[in-house]
Amino acid sequence: MTFNKNEVTIHSACDVDTNLLIDFYKKVYPNRMNYLESNWKWLNRSDFYENKIPLVLVYQNQVIAHSGMIPFNILMCGDLQTASWFIDFEIVPELQRHGLGTILTREWMSFSDFSVTFCNDKSIGVFKKFGWIESFDTYLHFNYMLPFSHPVFVTRLPAFIRKILNYIAYPIFFLIYSKHTYSNNSYQLEKLNKKSFDAFFDFYTETKKDIEKTISPLRNIHYVNWRVLNSPNKDKYYIYKTEKFSALVSLQNNYGNYIDILWVTDINDQIEIKKMISTLGVYGIRNGFSYIRFYTSKKELSHYIKNKTKSRVLHPRFAYFSKSEYIFNKLKKANWDFELIDSDFEYVK
Repeated sequence: MTFNKNEVTIHSACDVDTNLLIDFYKKVYPNRMNYLESNWKWLNRSDFYENKIPLVLVYQNQVIAHSGMIPFNILMCGDLQTASWFIDFEIVPELQRHGLGTILTREWMSFSDFSVTFCNDKSIGVFKKFGWIESFDTYLHFNYMLPFSHPVFVTRLPAFIRKILNYIAYPIFFLIYSKHTYSNNSYQLEKLNKKSFDAFFDFYTETKKDIEKTISPLRNIHYVNWRVLNSPNKDKYYIYKTEKFSALVSLQNNYGNYIDILWVTDINDQIEIKKMISTLGVYGIRNGFSYIRFYTSKKELSHYIKNKTKSRVLHPRFAYFSKSEYIFNKLKKANWDFELIDSDFEYVK
């Protein structure tokens, strides 16, 4: 069948037949269908731009391409701007290399003051055509407890071998974490509820922040109502807290059993973050968790955590752009402040 690019139309996904959108998701994201079918509007924060997002391309009564976004307000060295994470950028395989990605990206970029994304080798080619800049100065930490319970090993090794290997690894990781951990009566891990989150949020807002030198999402009440209190994943959320520090964490079981550290009250408190990871490491060993994930965009913090807790660190490809020369120059010199809570790491596997 001959493809006629002139017949392609661009729409908000909110305006097309939902069945067409779900058919597209089934085709390109089969492993995420249980989540996307019910939560795509929430994930893309559609109401931020009055249901004009996410964007899709339609051809002959089929959705053939999709670009999602997570819009948010951001403090850029004290100035308030709008920004968007570029997520779920996909074109059906048979219609790739027809310039559809360029159409979607151009329209997508018109919504916010600047754009950010974690991308792969395929999508960065499209972004670079528009002048995006990429960076690998990003730090996704993995701290292991029972490493051979990770799904990679579950699919490759028999259960009895994994049990033996975890038995060998157990004392090694326990020794690493026990050097820095809090005792059981010095911290709490409490199921998320309105009261526990209010206490966390008050703690976070009272923490002194150097907004003149950082670019950070505006995590205000509107943000947290959407991202935390209305999250479809909130039944897995817990508040970790000590006398001086607190964090929002998630006890996950969608890719093995693991712990996500989503958001901390003070990203500059290296010692407390080290103690938190270590404390959760011991907790995880005792409760059958395979690993912990912690993300930061702060190089000094990452090096400290890696050294003290023996993390494995990945560097997801980060890219950014603004049509405003003033904003773009600011971004090039940015001291970024992103955590797991801010993008879609929690939902993408």
